[in-house]
Amino acid sequence: MSQKKKLIVVWPYRFRDFDWQRFELEFLSQHLEVHVHELIDSLTPEFSAAYANQSESANVTRFSSLKEWRREFKKISKDAIVFSHIKPINLKSFRVCLSLVRSKARIVGFVVGGAVVPSPATTSKLQKLKHYLKNYYHFGRRNLLRFALPKLVVSGGSESDRMVRRDFPKTTKIISANSSDYSQFLRLNSTEITTKHAAVYLDTGFPGFPRDELLTGTTEKVLPKDWYPNLSKFFSSIESALKLQVDIAVHPKHSGRDHKPLFAERRTISDQTASLVASRELVIATNSTAISYAISFCKPLVLVWSDLIESGIDQRKKSFIYNFSLATGARIFNIDREYSEQDLRAALVIDHKKYESYKQKYLTSRTDNKPNYQILLDEVINK
Repeated sequence: MSQKKKLIVVWPYRFRDFDWQRFELEFLSQHLEVHVHELIDSLTPEFSAAYANQSESANVTRFSSLKEWRREFKKISKDAIVFSHIKPINLKSFRVCLSLVRSKARIVGFVVGGAVVPSPATTSKLQKLKHYLKNYYHFGRRNLLRFALPKLVVSGGSESDRMVRRDFPKTTKIISANSSDYSQFLRLNSTEITTKHAAVYLDTGFPGFPRDELLTGTTEKVLPKDWYPNLSKFFSSIESALKLQVDIAVHPKHSGRDHKPLFAERRTISDQTASLVASRELVIATNSTAISYAISFCKPLVLVWSDLIESGIDQRKKSFIYNFSLATGARIFNIDREYSEQDLRAALVIDHKKYESYKQKYLTSRTDNKPNYQILLDEVINK
């Protein structure tokens, strides 16, 4: 029997069993010898506090220094395929990218965000100027860093395609694929799903747990006491008016943490977000990337914020939620106010045109319904 080719996944954050599943490594490992190189401790150790769990798989190796990683990578990278999720955003990550492209491995990059990005709600002259300056910045960046970037990039959706063309040299080859969430939808959609008369809230950990703000060093501007009591009241109004029990889909980063102080007696469910959305009649969210599942399974979606967010105290959060609303047609409810049953029922209407547009922009560049692992096998690994 011939030896399997090596696949090395280079990951800048904490790698979890959730990541093994969403990157479909369970399927790829049938064809390849999979090695996961986790670099959070050598790249962004301050971000570790955002994670409550990690994979204990023997396939995952954690490196406390880049020197240690380079030594191991050099030993196994010859003729390997490397899935790189590292971007050259600072000196450390640039050195990692340079090590990758200088190796004798085949490097594959990924741009499959699957969600809208924060942007201004206005088009003032100042914002237009910032937009032009940003374009010039990316033009200079992709030319200066072109020798440290992969020549092959997997992309999901027209917006991801646009980002690849913006951030990578013109010679970069794009492999059309899906966001990770949409690929999971394609696999789940072939199974029989029973709809439950209930709703699900896509929790991001905001504002109760450490999150991505650890990377930027920003301070939380909305405190738990400002958010959870009235969020619970809003859930109660949903349950009373629509007779839909509200369950909480725990964010994968926070699986294993105690959510009872935040959500009291409401049921919190971990590691089942996709199947929860598939089986519920309503999805409630702020700015979770798992909104992808609501679009994919064509579920009614409502978004929530508060007086503090609406006032702009957390402009980034407001921008995220506002742009999700624009992109999906979902109505935003302020949890600090009261709404009638008529208001809530009116929000259950789906804007199918916007859902389809969202899917094409952020979720998939395909029309053949192939999941990502099959695309990677057909167009990268076996080609």
